[in-house]
Formats: sequence, structure tokens, C-alpha cells
Amino acid sequence: MPHLTRHRHWLLGAAVAVLGLVTTFWLAQQQARSVATISEARFLYEVREFSSALTQRMAANTEIVNGLRGLFMVNPLLSHAEFERVTRELDVSQRYPGVRNLTFMRYVTAAQRPAFEARVRSDTSVRPQGLADFAIHPAGERPEYFVLEYVWPEEDGKGLLGMDISAQPANLAAMRYSRETGNTVISAPFDLPQEQEHRTAVVLRVPVFGPAGPGEKPVFLGAVASTIRLHDLVGGLRTLGYLQGIAVSITDRGPVHAGAANAQGEKELPLLALTDAAPASVQLHTVDMQVHDRRWRLGFVPTQDFLSPSERRLPLLAGLAGTLVSVLLAALVALLGRQRTLALARARVSDDARRQSEERFRAVFRQAAVGMAQVDTQTGQFVRVNQKYGDILGYSVEQMVRMDFQTISHPAELAEDLALLERLKAGEISEYHMETRYFHRDGHAVWVDLTVSPMWAPGAQPGFHIAVVQDITARKQMEEHLRKSELRLRSILQRLPVGVCLVQQDGRMVFRNDQFVQICGYTEDDVPTGQDWWPAVYPDGQSRERARAEWTAARTQAIAGDGTIAAGEYTIHCKDGQQRTVEIAGAMVDGGHLFTLVDLSQRKADEEEIRYLAFYDPLTRLPNRRLLRDRLQQALAASARHRRSGALLLLDLDNFKTLNETQGHERGDMLLQQVAQRLLGCVHEDDTVARQGGDEFVVVLEDLGSNPEEAAARSEETGQKILAALRAPYPLHGEVHHSSLSMGITIFSGMRETVDELLKRADLAMYQAKSAGRDTLRFYDPQMQAAVSARAAMEQDLRAGLAQGQFELYYQAQTEQGRITGAEALLRWRHPQGGFISPAQFIPLAEESGLILPLGEWVLKTACERLALWAAQPGLAPLSLAVNVSPRQFHQADFVPQVLAALAGTGAEGHLLKLELTEGLLLDDVEDTIEKMGQLRAYGVGFSLDDFGTGYSSLAYLKRLPLDQLKIDQSFVRDVLTDPNDAAIARTVVALATSLGLRVIAEGVETEAQREFLARNHCHAWQGFLLSPPLPAAEFEALVLHTNGPDLPQT
Repeated sequence: MPHLTRHRHWLLGAAVAVLGLVTTFWLAQQQARSVATISEARFLYEVREFSSALTQRMAANTEIVNGLRGLFMVNPLLSHAEFERVTRELDVSQRYPGVRNLTFMRYVTAAQRPAFEARVRSDTSVRPQGLADFAIHPAGERPEYFVLEYVWPEEDGKGLLGMDISAQPANLAAMRYSRETGNTVISAPFDLPQEQEHRTAVVLRVPVFGPAGPGEKPVFLGAVASTIRLHDLVGGLRTLGYLQGIAVSITDRGPVHAGAANAQGEKELPLLALTDAAPASVQLHTVDMQVHDRRWRLGFVPTQDFLSPSERRLPLLAGLAGTLVSVLLAALVALLGRQRTLALARARVSDDARRQSEERFRAVFRQAAVGMAQVDTQTGQFVRVNQKYGDILGYSVEQMVRMDFQTISHPAELAEDLALLERLKAGEISEYHMETRYFHRDGHAVWVDLTVSPMWAPGAQPGFHIAVVQDITARKQMEEHLRKSELRLRSILQRLPVGVCLVQQDGRMVFRNDQFVQICGYTEDDVPTGQDWWPAVYPDGQSRERARAEWTAARTQAIAGDGTIAAGEYTIHCKDGQQRTVEIAGAMVDGGHLFTLVDLSQRKADEEEIRYLAFYDPLTRLPNRRLLRDRLQQALAASARHRRSGALLLLDLDNFKTLNETQGHERGDMLLQQVAQRLLGCVHEDDTVARQGGDEFVVVLEDLGSNPEEAAARSEETGQKILAALRAPYPLHGEVHHSSLSMGITIFSGMRETVDELLKRADLAMYQAKSAGRDTLRFYDPQMQAAVSARAAMEQDLRAGLAQGQFELYYQAQTEQGRITGAEALLRWRHPQGGFISPAQFIPLAEESGLILPLGEWVLKTACERLALWAAQPGLAPLSLAVNVSPRQFHQADFVPQVLAALAGTGAEGHLLKLELTEGLLLDDVEDTIEKMGQLRAYGVGFSLDDFGTGYSSLAYLKRLPLDQLKIDQSFVRDVLTDPNDAAIARTVVALATSLGLRVIAEGVETEAQREFLARNHCHAWQGFLLSPPLPAAEFEALVLHTNGPDLPQT
């Protein structure tokens, strides 16, 4: 027992030591878990920061392609020089790491491929020789191509320009999906062929659609794309301070719209291999993110434990300290019984341990990863500050404790900080959080994330509070970078060569560039909203309603479609009072719309000026030699197409050289100008007067007749008119000058002669005129002179024949469904000596001489008399009768009374009379034509448009004319079985007539095959030699009774 008593204090000390060691072990484990939690929290913070930065960087890259998309929507045929200028201004290499190239991929069909390659090769905006080697590759015939037409940087273009991405399945799939949906897409990863390492990249692509008319689907033009190499993109973020102590990998998990398939095991594709080696035991932390239409998975592993050396030693220090405390306590308890002095010594040792523990706490406080400070709530004085707080602001801890937080706070945020602190003191909030700026020791501002928590119990007197700060300057700088990127985009819109205006959903016009104001003159103060815009640009109410209705329809169609507002031309009233023609297009944006304004007036004026300088003589303002040859070539083609003859007149002023040498070139120029004006007054508007050079002029006369003899007569008449006009005196600077000319004429029919051959023939004829004594004309072919004389004789006979009743009407049957329903009255001339003369010979002559007027009146009256005779016979009474009316006859002021008098005088029924008009009526005074037709229509008279398709019909006027019938010209019917073009025209005429509610009839049907073709295409009314040639009245009436039988004809 004494032995046990003597050693009891040692047993008590051992028990205390065991208890202390167990407690120390538990505390060390807790400290280890706490430190591990801090390390994991720091790792996760870095992961979130990197993920956010990657998202923002991809958003910035999207803004680039959207900006280029707007550029191509405004100008789809942008030159390579303009593309390089825009991409150079973007400074992509410096501002957007990871962007390997910027491209525009053009959609080209197999049919468009030759024209597309030719256009790109001819682009000389970058190189004078153009892109001569441009071709689509890889080679091969495909139904469609997606071709790289624009590539930045230029050095990449040498290998990529012209490449068809059909060979890249990932790229091709993304392109087609983008075209179908109209969305911005990211391609699956693929390898860059031009790279040796880190070849994995993706393509960020946005589709480009061209304008479309009302009811039309927008035209897919191609896509703007940005090739992004993930290794460079991640590397750029690493240089900004991200991924410190972290390795990252990125995999592509497939498209969003194929999510179900991916969930069932679709193969994931690597985008970026793990950037650094990581311990095998560390578990991969993954973050899923959506980049447009694809899903990426980011994998993170730490390559360090995110702890400072002192933090890593904390568990060990805690264990050692606990062990030491346990031993000391055990020793203390053991020695308490031995002596008071040793007890006091142990007490001092215990006090030292307490101080060491406090120092360890202070070490943890100082070495925390965030800035921490204990602050006097009443004064704002820093009481305790850790080293991280001082590092953020550039001060030592000693300097910080002599300062208050008001001193380092930025004035812009201090008031808010103090207000929140007062609410904290009042108990209104339990803590507060804000982003604020503190002044660094060197003077610059540091952005921090501040969290303030009270150190007093609820309801107690405020004493101190804890302030935790985290440096967010890098994040703020990135946000500022994004803001500047937006400003750069606005700057690009500001410098676009077209007006741009953004209208919000509430109608406010929140942005307009300088070009917009320059075009229309209206600033934000003038027209702040869309409601103010329309009255400003359309002061006239009716015009405003029409324009606004057109714009509203375009917007409605855009909302129902892909958001693209189709382009339209508008004539607006500008602020300076001028009327300007502009093209307005746009796109729907976030409930509002963005529209562009392109001034077309200057461009049209420039185009007209360029065309004028290229094709007109600046002195006389007549077509020059270049335009003359073009028009002469067109005249030859038209002559061949319509089987009409024309004439070429070559004029040379007599003794012009003498005037130039004796009175100077100024007077010579004045003479040439007056000659030009007189020549224009001698010919029709459709004829060409040109100055070939010097004192030579050329006149091209078209559509002079169906044969050379008729053309010769009419050209001789015009030539004599010109000779007479140019003989008149010329006033030159107050003096009178007399001049004459020599003229050579050659006739052309079709394209048997070339332009050069015709000019040569006219030149020879002109020299014959000069040899004949000047001031005269000569034909190239001597036989033409005889033809002109013969034509003059025919005109005399024509007048005599009209006076002596040598004309009579023949009737050609018109049939429908096997029954004769009417006839066309055709004029015939029985000449006493020459027998029957073809209408093709005397009708044009009657038109020229004016005899067509009395002749047409006789035909009209005779036809009405025939209708009156038929009305008395039941078998003939329902027949209608078509009468041809010439344009000259129709445009007489008293034409309507003339027709009504013929009907009234003969007793004929108006609804059985049908007037056949030619398309020539549509060329002169359409309103007069419509008015007269309406007046006659009121009396039952019908109208048929003869020879439809051979002239210059305007469908706009055709809808307004009160027609009953269209007639297919015999020139189309003749070759309808052998010429696909004629067959297509015949079908088109039938379809057009049906759509307009008109009947259709074909003329010149000569074979059963032709009739069957017309019947198959729903044309059942016809006339021609297959049934009967034109017949005298008695024979025609017998034919009707024989064909239709005893029953009455159907109408």
C-alpha cells in the first residue's frame, strides 16, 4: 500500500497522459479533415472560375461570328479585300486566343458550281491577277458543296480556300444541322489537317440566310465559322491565372438534340487530353456544360493540395502540441504531490503551452487563403488582419492595424458599405455581402468580394465584426473585356457602309449608326420611336399607309419564318426635304427588330453615269460606236426571230472638213449637235441614231416590214425625210450655215449578214451617193430602187381599190369540241390585173399610208352586215364573228362611236361581235385602251388578244384589260410538236388564260397531231386549214350547215 500511495501521482499522471493522447489524436484527425476541406474548397473554387471563364470565352467567340454574319447578310458577295479588312480590325490573334481561323463557307449546288468558281477566280480585290487557281476540292461530282470561300488568316487560305467540308463528317453534320434549324452550332471535334500536334478543334458556326420575297423561304447562303483549337483556348485562360495547380480534360458528349442516344452509350469524343500528369489515386471531378447545341464534360484533377507548407503541417503540429500538452499535464499531475515548486513550474509550462496554442491560431488566421480581419465596428479600425488581407492591398499587417476600412475604401462604394453596416448594427440583417473597390498601396483600385459577419450575440452591444475579402480583380477585368468587345461590335456596326437601326419591342429606336442619320437625316431627337418614323418619312397619309402595310406584312412573315425581314424598296422623305429611294431589310431580335437602310439613289445614279460614259458620245449624247454595234446585233437577232426586215442608214456630212478648217472646231461641234437633234426628230423612239465618229452618223431602223421590198420603201421614205431636215439652215454663233449629207442604205433580214458586213455595205452605198453628187441617198442593192417604185405604185392601186370596191371579206371557221362556233373575218384584195394580193403585202402599206382607217371602217361595217344576215337564219344566228382592229384604228378619237354606229346601222347583236386586238395596243396609252374597251364591253362587244406571246405584253396591264379570249399565234402552233420551247409557250398561254378566267383559241392548226396536242393541254377551240381555209361567205355558210348538222350550233 505504501508503495501504491507513493506512486499514485505517477498513475494519475499516466491516466492523464493516456486521456490527453487520445484527445490529441482526435483533434489531429479533425484538423486534418478541416485542412483537407479547405484544400477541396479551393480546388472547387478554381474549377468554377475556370468553367465560368471558358463559358465567357466561348460567348465572346460567338459574338465574332454573329458580327460577320450581319456583314454577309448585308453584302452576300463581299470581296476578299473587304473580308480581310474586317477580320484585321477585329485583331483576333491578340483578343481571342484559340481562334485558329475565321471562314465563310458558301453553299453551292452542282448547277451553280461553274459560275461560282468563275466569280471567285475573277475577284481581284486582293491580287491583281485574281484567284486563278481557285477550285473546289477534293475533286468529285456531288449534288451540293459547302465550300470555304473566305479564310482568315490568309496563310491558312492557301490550303483551305475552296475546300468542300463534305470530307469532314463532323463538320458536315454540324453544317447541315445549322442550315435546317437556323441556330448557332458547334461541330463535333475533328483534327486540323494543317497542324502537327494538338490537332483537335471544333468549329463554331452560324448560318447566313439571304433575303426572301413575301411567301418565299429565305435562301440559304452558307455559314460563318470560327475554328477553335481547344489547346490554345485553354492555354490562353491559363495565362490569365486560371488552372493553377489543376489539370483539365474536355470531352464532347454529343449534340443536345441526340441526348437520348448518348445516354444509351454513344461514344464520347476527346476535345482536350489531361493537361498535366496527376496522381493515379486522385478522383476525377467532372463538370457538364452546354455549348450551343453540344454537351461538353470538363474533367478536373488537382496536381497539388492547394495548401501552404504551414497549413500542411497543422495536423502534425496539432498532434505534437497535444502530445506535449498531454505529457506535461501528466507530469504536472504526477509532480503535484512532490512539491509546490515543481507545481508552479508545471503551471508556467502550461501557460507557455497556452501561448503556443494561441500563436498556432494566429498562424491559421494569418495563412488563410482569403483575406480576414477583425474590425472595430464603431470606429472601423482594423484590430487583427491576416497576411492575405495585406497581400491583396499591398500593406503589411502592422500597417493595416493602424488603419481603418474607410481609408482604403473607394468613395463610389463606401456609402453603400456604411449603410449596410448600420443595418447590421441595428439587427436588420445577420450579415451582408457586396462587391467593392479598395485602394491598393500603389494607388490602383482592387476589386474584392466582401462578406461582413458580426462577432456579437443577437441583442448585445455591437463590438467587433469579421470582414472576409477575396480578390476578384481578374474576373472584373474579364467582364470589362467583354464590355469592350461589345463596344467594338457596336463600333463595327457604326462603321458599316449601310444604315443600321435597332428598334426594341416597345417601339423605341435605341441605336442608329451615323450612316443611318446620313441617309435620312433623322436623329434620336427627331424620331425617337417607330411611331414617329412613319409620319416623318411619309408625310402623305395614303403613301404612308401603303408603305407601312408592306413593312408590317414583311415583319409578320419574318415572325412566322426564320426572323429575316425581306428586303424592299421604299421612297422616303428625308429631313433635308429630298426624296430618296432606299432598300430596307432586317431581322427580328429579342421581340424587336434590327433593320438596315441602303441608299440606292447614288448607286443608281453612278450606274447610269458609268453606263452613259461607256455607251454614249459625250458631244452629241447619242449612242457611240460600241452601243451602236450592240443595238445593231440586237436588231439582227430580232429580225431573225420575228421575220421582219430592217435597214441601216450610214450618213456622212458633206464638206464638214471645210467648216472645221475655216471656222474652227467649236462651230463644227455645234453643227454636229444640231444634226444629232434633227436626226432624232426624224425617226421613231424605238429606232437607233448613233454617232460612229467624226462627221459620220448611223441610223438603225427596225420592224420595217415582213419582206425586203417593204423595208426598202419605208427606209427610203425615212431617208428622204432626213435629207430634207438636214438641208434646213443651221444657226452657228449668229451666222447661218448650210449643210447637206450623203446617205447609204442597206436592208437586212435575219442574221445572214454580220454587223461589219452591214456597215461595209452601207459605207459603199454612201460613197455611191457622194459620187452621184452628194445630198442624196443610194441603196446597196440596185434592185431595191425598183422595189421602192413598185411599192409606190401599189399604194396608188390600194387607194383605187378602196374607191372601186375591190375588197371583200373571207371567213375562216372557228371550232370548239367539233362544232363551228364562229369565224374570223379576213380581208382579201382582188386586183383587176394582179388577181388576189396577199394581205401581208398591202396591210403594212395601208398602215403606213393611213388607208388602214377607211379600210378598217369598211371591214367593221361589212362584218356587222354579215352578222345581221346570219341572225335571220336559225342555223347561223348563234355564230360569232371576229374582226381584226389595227392599233392606229383603235386609237382614233371616234372609234367607239364608229363601232356602235356599225352595230346600230346594221342591226347586228353586239355580243356576237368580237374585236381582235394586237399586243401593239399595250405600248401606247394603255389607259385610253382600257377606257374604250370598257365602253364597248358595256354594249356586249367581246375582245380577243391576237398573236399573244409574240409582242411585249405586260402581265400587269393584261389583268386590267376586259378581255374575253387569248389567241395562240400560229408561229407557236406550227412547231409545237418539234420545238420544246413552242410547246412550253403554248401550254403557258393556256395556263395563264385559265388563271385569268379567259378563253383561249389557237390559230394555224394544220394537222390532226397539232389539234390533239392542244386538246391534251386543255385548248379545245381552234381554227386553221385542218378544218377549212378562209372561204367566201356562201361557201363558209354551207360549211357551217354541213358540219354542225340540223341542230343549232352550241355557243
